[in-house]
Amino acid sequence: LASLSELQVGHLPSLQELNAAKNSIDLLHIPSFLFKLHVLDLRANRITKINKEDLDNLRDANTSSLSLILSHNSINSIDPGAFRFVTLQLLHLRGCFSHEDIMKASLNAISGLRVQKLLIGQYRNSPTKVHFKENLLEGLCGLEVEELTITGLYIRSTNTFFDCMENITSLRFIHTNLYQFSHESIASNMQKFELKNSAIVKTPFYIISELKHLKELRVTNNKRLTNIDYSLQTLDKLEFLDLSNNNIMMRSCCDESIPGKSLKHLNFSYNSYIGLRSFFLNMPHLLSLDLSHSKVDSVGQFPIFMTLYNLTYLDLSYTSCHFVIHCSFCGLFNLVELRVPHTTFAPDILASVFQNLSSLRLLDMESCGLESLPNEMFGHLKRLQVLNLSKNKLMELPASVLLSLFALQHLNIRSNNIQGLSNDTIQILSKSLEKVDLSDNPYDCSCTQEQFLTWVRELSIKNPNFSNHLECKTPEHLQGSLLRDVNLKCSWTLIYITMLLSVVIVFLLLLVYHFYLKNSFLYLCFCHRGYKKSATEKTYDAFVIHSSLDEEWVREELLPELEGGDPSFQLCVHYRNFEAGKLILENIFYNGICCSRNALVLLSPNFMESKWCSFEFRLALFWRFLEDECGIILILLEPIREDQLKHMYVLKKYLSSKTYLKWDKNDKEKEVFWKRLRKALTQSRKVDVPL
Repeated sequence: LASLSELQVGHLPSLQELNAAKNSIDLLHIPSFLFKLHVLDLRANRITKINKEDLDNLRDANTSSLSLILSHNSINSIDPGAFRFVTLQLLHLRGCFSHEDIMKASLNAISGLRVQKLLIGQYRNSPTKVHFKENLLEGLCGLEVEELTITGLYIRSTNTFFDCMENITSLRFIHTNLYQFSHESIASNMQKFELKNSAIVKTPFYIISELKHLKELRVTNNKRLTNIDYSLQTLDKLEFLDLSNNNIMMRSCCDESIPGKSLKHLNFSYNSYIGLRSFFLNMPHLLSLDLSHSKVDSVGQFPIFMTLYNLTYLDLSYTSCHFVIHCSFCGLFNLVELRVPHTTFAPDILASVFQNLSSLRLLDMESCGLESLPNEMFGHLKRLQVLNLSKNKLMELPASVLLSLFALQHLNIRSNNIQGLSNDTIQILSKSLEKVDLSDNPYDCSCTQEQFLTWVRELSIKNPNFSNHLECKTPEHLQGSLLRDVNLKCSWTLIYITMLLSVVIVFLLLLVYHFYLKNSFLYLCFCHRGYKKSATEKTYDAFVIHSSLDEEWVREELLPELEGGDPSFQLCVHYRNFEAGKLILENIFYNGICCSRNALVLLSPNFMESKWCSFEFRLALFWRFLEDECGIILILLEPIREDQLKHMYVLKKYLSSKTYLKWDKNDKEKEVFWKRLRKALTQSRKVDVPL
């Protein structure tokens, strides 16, 4: 295409956008039948010069809605006054000038243009670089422009940059290296300022702070920007502050450096660290706060949002916050949207942590490590419409949790550990929900989930996409099958009989285990060996029952004191007296318990964790009950927690009815301890003597 006049589009009166990029057009002549366009894209054509006569037909035309894109045309010259009295919505001149002198002359040549948005500069990967020089932008003085975007320029030191920007209301720098601005006084009506993808280490806040009318400030995607070392408190009209996607480390936010009098939107997302040291006392009008993907502290530990009464949006996604107080979200009475993916909650606060969020419409709790949901968790969220519980560890979705969610429309519970839904839950989900995502859960496709499978099939008929990712995990022969394709024939009478028989069999096996394996086995062993009661057969004064982790105390304290003292006592310890090659059970019973007058039980947390210690203690009790020959002496080496004792009911009961010795490292207490232990070992070996 060599000319726009060649186009036959006059019969398309509603045409709004025309893309004629990458053609052979060399003249900027726009036919009248294109005046109603909103976008005319002529990028990467062959326009090298813009003649004044080419634009004559635009001067009296209404083209205030037209966006003219001329980027990637190698423009060498523009006739002075070519754009005089022309009105445009946007003029895009990016990548058009190969040198700063050509850019300066061209900007002077378009004097008289009325344009809403002007974009100048270079592309980031352009082979030619344009460096800022003094008075480069003097041509802006002859333009009526509101929004200026500068891309790909190299700006170092300047005293004239803002000379012709008094009437510009929006200034954007993209991929522009700002190394230094002079401290010049700025008389500007600028309301928006953006600095994006620039190789800056420090933001020129000393310049920004002079923009007294600024309402919107965006400093984003500057990876070398690590701190804010200049106060913005002078910007008392600032409503929108976006500092996202930098590398900022702010130790104390936000009273000293961030203006809060008029601030409505604050974005600190995708930064290194944001330390929240205050309670946002100076931000009474804040509507949205985004801290996502930044490391933050204090959130969930203190009620730092207490004064943000007007906040409607809060994003704490991927902040790794751990919520431990019930009042984590206190004060947020008007909050509409709360996002907390990849944070964690203490289980004891889940029932009440959301209770004051009565205006909430959306709650995102993806990947919060939830294993169960308290019945009262969403009890006050009467207006909640969207609930995301995906990628947690939920085993079930109780109907009682959903009962109060009258306005719920969208529910996402994908990628949990849910095997099926109860009938009550199905009824709630069927009433008002527009969208339910149940995908990627390990579903059980047995008869116990028959009604759930029927419900899935019915929904799949209405919406085939609903069940695309609902697959069976069990039973094995149905693994990988889609739930909608499973058609079971279940006989519930047979199922109930099978379940009853299973319970009976398990009960019988437990009886066999407790009475036959643990008791009868020992008695049969005793009868087989033909053991005879005789005090003269006792080889040891005591068999020491202890954890291998307490062996050091046995070696260094117990053995030297009892075997090396006067009188001397002979002790049986497994690491020294058990015979190699014999069964462990045989060594414990015959060489240990049967050959000892007493059982010396060393109690400690290590003892409670050892299955062998528990077994040896039970054997000693059994032998004492059977033959009444083995005294049992309890020694408490270290304190034992109550929850550990619960798992050993026999020991707990024995401790509550018998006196025991308690080890103490104090020298005086040690002397009393050894004296009482010796006395117990020398007394009658058939009775537990009170110590």
